[in-house]
Amino acid sequence: MGFVLTGIVFILVFGVLILVHEWGHFYAARRAGIKVEEFGFGLPPRAWGIKKGETIYSLNWIPFGGFVRLYGEDSYDPKLLHDERSFVSKNVWQRTKVIVAGVVMNFILAILLLTIGFSVGMVPFPGSPEFADAVTVEAVVVNRVLPAGAAEGFLKAEDKILKIEGREIDSVTAVINTTSAHPGETLNFLVQRAGEEVNIALTPSAEGKVGIEISEEIDARPVRYWPHQAFVVAVRETWRLSSFTLQALGDFVKQIVYRGSIPQNVAGPVGIVEMTHSLVQLGGIIPLLKFTALLSISLGVINIMPFPALDGGRFLFIIVELLRRKRANAKIESAIHMLGFALLILLLVAITWNDIVRLVAS
Repeated sequence: MGFVLTGIVFILVFGVLILVHEWGHFYAARRAGIKVEEFGFGLPPRAWGIKKGETIYSLNWIPFGGFVRLYGEDSYDPKLLHDERSFVSKNVWQRTKVIVAGVVMNFILAILLLTIGFSVGMVPFPGSPEFADAVTVEAVVVNRVLPAGAAEGFLKAEDKILKIEGREIDSVTAVINTTSAHPGETLNFLVQRAGEEVNIALTPSAEGKVGIEISEEIDARPVRYWPHQAFVVAVRETWRLSSFTLQALGDFVKQIVYRGSIPQNVAGPVGIVEMTHSLVQLGGIIPLLKFTALLSISLGVINIMPFPALDGGRFLFIIVELLRRKRANAKIESAIHMLGFALLILLLVAITWNDIVRLVAS
């Protein structure tokens, strides 16, 4: 029964995120007089579809993401430049609004959900000085020891890191900063294991890492504001979490480029289902609101990245058009977006495989 409920919750959360994002594109396009050919849940190939008016509403076989297909968006037929119903016939400002509308809706959804949460009372996200009085870090816990890392064979999952070189450890950041500042130097870790304190010597790599996944064991109380105050706090939290997500995305790209591997803390569809299951086990609507808000922020940040096929990639072509005062070659732009889409699908497959391997190994 628990897994059935997890599936239902996942579909609802996923459906809301995709609906909100794609509705942003859909609404902006219709406002600009652009013909919307298809509104799709999931990614092609199509599994089912129904046509209402001039738009096909479809469900697709790859159950992650969604799209709005606009008339003339990826076409290089010069006649469409003069067809007022086509995307390419619109001016720069109109096309920009259509492209960024999905991302804007993701951030609006996150702010709305967080406003509701802070209005009724919600445990805040860790890491913000604004909630220092409400959140206390009780311990930094080792979640997983990575293979071939310095900690393999020394640290164990569920170890609590108390001190490094005699300095109290009160956050994940403190561990990262300490090991990063001493690459190649042997450090003494004082950890608590099964109720006993153990001293362990570890030598961070040249990058200042010891090969562990860690998290904060926190004691937090809900915070509550009047709705107008909750809105302001929600806006600040959305900005902070967006900045954090952007930094994490940068680290992800660096590891892909320089190491050719997927970071262990990156979750795809399977990982999100796993997290949804954990939330269902906890129960309550507020944790689900927080989770959905965080996913919406992540979706918004990822989509605005200047990568082909993403909203940010399409926006980048508009910026180039403004700088050159000339449209990009439509055939070349379309080919670049198709290549970007293929790379994103490959990346999605790799992350999903990574999720499955981690799940089986745990």
